[in-house]
Amino acid sequence: MQNKPFIATRELVVFPGVVTPIFIGRQSSLKSLEEAVARFDNKLILTSQKDANIEEPKFPEDVYETGVLVHIIQTVKMPNGNVKVLVEAKHRVLINQFSKDENGIIYAEYEEIFSKPIDESKAEALKRKVIDEFSKYAKKTNKVLPDIIYNIKEISSIDKVFDLICTNLMIATDVKQGLLETLDVEERAYKILSILEREIEIFMLEREIENRVKEQMAEVQKNYYLREKIKVMREEMGEGTDSDEELEELDQRVKDAKIPQDLKDKLVKELSRMKKMPDFSAESSVIRTYIETVLELPWEVSTNDEIDIKKAEKILNEDHYGLEEVKERILEFLAIKKLNNTLKGSIICLVGPPGVGKTSLAHSVARAMNRKFTRISLGGVRDEAEIRGHRRTYVGAMPGRIINSLKQVGVNNPVMLFDEIDKMASDFRGDPASAMLEVLDPAQNNSFEDHYIDHTFDLSNVFFICTANDLGGIPGPLRDRMEIISIESYTEFEKLNIAKKYLIPQTQEENGLKEFKISFSDKAVMKIINEYTREAGVRNLRREIGKLFRKIAKEILLSKSDSKKISVSEAKVKKYLGNAKFRIDKVKEKEGKIGVVNGLAWTAVGGTTLEVQAVKMEGKGVLQLTGKLGDVMKESARVAYSYVRHIKNELGIKEKFNETTDVHLHFPEGAVPKDGPSAGITITTAIISVLTNKEVRQDVAMTGEITITGEVLAVGGIKEKVIGAHRVGIRDVVLPFDNKVDTEELPKEIADQMKFYFAKTYDDVKKIVFVDKKDSEKKKEAKKSKTAKEK
Repeated sequence: MQNKPFIATRELVVFPGVVTPIFIGRQSSLKSLEEAVARFDNKLILTSQKDANIEEPKFPEDVYETGVLVHIIQTVKMPNGNVKVLVEAKHRVLINQFSKDENGIIYAEYEEIFSKPIDESKAEALKRKVIDEFSKYAKKTNKVLPDIIYNIKEISSIDKVFDLICTNLMIATDVKQGLLETLDVEERAYKILSILEREIEIFMLEREIENRVKEQMAEVQKNYYLREKIKVMREEMGEGTDSDEELEELDQRVKDAKIPQDLKDKLVKELSRMKKMPDFSAESSVIRTYIETVLELPWEVSTNDEIDIKKAEKILNEDHYGLEEVKERILEFLAIKKLNNTLKGSIICLVGPPGVGKTSLAHSVARAMNRKFTRISLGGVRDEAEIRGHRRTYVGAMPGRIINSLKQVGVNNPVMLFDEIDKMASDFRGDPASAMLEVLDPAQNNSFEDHYIDHTFDLSNVFFICTANDLGGIPGPLRDRMEIISIESYTEFEKLNIAKKYLIPQTQEENGLKEFKISFSDKAVMKIINEYTREAGVRNLRREIGKLFRKIAKEILLSKSDSKKISVSEAKVKKYLGNAKFRIDKVKEKEGKIGVVNGLAWTAVGGTTLEVQAVKMEGKGVLQLTGKLGDVMKESARVAYSYVRHIKNELGIKEKFNETTDVHLHFPEGAVPKDGPSAGITITTAIISVLTNKEVRQDVAMTGEITITGEVLAVGGIKEKVIGAHRVGIRDVVLPFDNKVDTEELPKEIADQMKFYFAKTYDDVKKIVFVDKKDSEKKKEAKKSKTAKEK
């Protein structure tokens, strides 16, 4: 075993018998070079890195094991600090291990390895074949100097011939390394032949591709020359071309266009540029598209408003059932427009759950005003260019959605609906919500500038209507520019009437059953509403009715009956729609229970009851909460617990209960997220009930936020919550005193059946929700005697 300084090369494989320059720049390599010159008779070991991008390779994993022993002929220091070294490779070596001394010099422990000999007759044949193929490679690719071919033919040793050929092959480093590691001369010959054949084939394919490209370019030039020649000939003969006629037509359109003068001057310049370009030029088509887009915009084209308040009211009532407050607000807007002949500053935002008719209301407004309607969906829009357009410097640039919609609708005063404005997003491409500030600001939208048009456009005549499901999803500055009109969820009674007056007739006609007299009982419709849908609007209700009509249509075609009358009962609803998708929530027990309280909750599909359960157990005063609660609800529970501790003496709760008793509060339906402060009085009641062993009335539901001092604060969603209580059979509801005004908005058919208790403090709640022990005992005795008589 021998030891020499070591240097790793990058993208360079050195073969024995070859003199080659190498450039050294790494400090570790420079140290090895100095050591080789000083102490090792100008000898060192070279091998190649596996990955040339590694600056400081690790040994042995980052270098090949097979390399060469080289003799340093000359060293020259370069101006940049690197060293150029001329070396002569002596023979192959196999590196067994690496070492590093205290000066950072790397040494390789190696043994010399030699090529496997080959039969002389076979060697001569292989040598000639390889030299012939290499000569072809050199001639076709021009990558090898003629002197090298001459030198190779003069060398007698087959080993040296192959190594010199390998050195001059323009192939990947790992392939060259494979040839260096191949000690069997015959095997190396076949590898070289295979590589040469493949390289020649690749070169021929590259040449073929290059020739095809040149031919295509020549064809393009030829076509251009012929077109220009034909153009000149036609001009001499006094004949115009189709292109000339189109340009003349475009020129006339620009002259006649009723657009701002500065924009007209700009179009004239663009048209002049276009005339100087070849017809097939890419830029020519870009300019043409821009000019045509500008000319097609309705700069001064408007529809005449025909506002008749009675007619508008009739249209709104025809298209929508209920929504009286919303209709009233819309009619007020139209009245202002009629009297003042302006709607500047009037931007409506309809906020409500899905399926309550926000989009169709916008259609009705357009119909009532005799204006054209256009809708732009903003759900998921995250690129500012969707609003303002792309600058024309970009490939494939186009106007923004607003300008494009005006171009399509053909007037500058349509009713424009921005749908799902609460669902815009933002990313590195910009913030579309910020771009919308200019559009929806009456002080700015008279000079809205689209990047593509590159000129201001007056949007002040457009009647903007926005829709949203969640007001919180609209940024504050944008929300301030709009008049918010809330559309609440429909009651069961409203859904019943909508189904009978709108959905059933429309869906019957859509399914080709107009000639049949199909009647639905109220109970059948209510069954569909309560057991097959659970939503704030009527979208799924329409879907289920459509499904039912399709079943009826199929049944009619399969039956041989001539009857045109069909009645749909509850039983037929189940037959056509299958088993119920939702169960009707009903209060299971009317007797008082300890630790179980009926709260009220608001959801995206309407109001519902929210049961709160409490149990106590020996412990250390821990308040445990379960049921997938949000942070606000958890804080509300802690406030309620602190309030109960504060009034424990009034309630007769034992001293230091908070040190010996744990309370566990659970909110059923644990997979459903719950949050908000409105369950405050419900949680307080559950904690008091379980700590005092007092029963809570199960025919009462409640909602309200509680403070740490026992005040009951107002909450939202009263209409939906009360409707939810009514649906499950609860008629007594405890509400915050400040929510009294909200009960006036309830539908009369529900309000007349409800009994409301309004609480300012928790003392007011306490008087209502707990069961009187004497009354409870009397009821239990009466129930027992009734049961005994029945037996």
